[in-house]
Amino acid sequence: MSASTPSESDEFPQTVEQARTDIELTRQELRETARELMQRLNVGERAKEQFQDRSRVVLDTMRANPVLVAACGSVLALAFGGLLTWRIKR
Repeated sequence: MSASTPSESDEFPQTVEQARTDIELTRQELRETARELMQRLNVGERAKEQFQDRSRVVLDTMRANPVLVAACGSVLALAFGGLLTWRIKR
């Protein structure tokens, strides 16, 4: 077994200034970690964002293809009307 030398990140701060810098870097990392955890745990907000993103994609697709949207709407209206007529006559 060979003795390994510790890397700079593993060394204990030698001066007060190094310790303060180390503490500040640790605080920044903790803040970023806490912010990321809060975002991941906020399921409602994430669901809302996903819904808005998908809605935007659907609306953009519909705006880009108005003839297709009109054709699909017509087919759905005919299908619904046919189903309603069938249920009434039954």
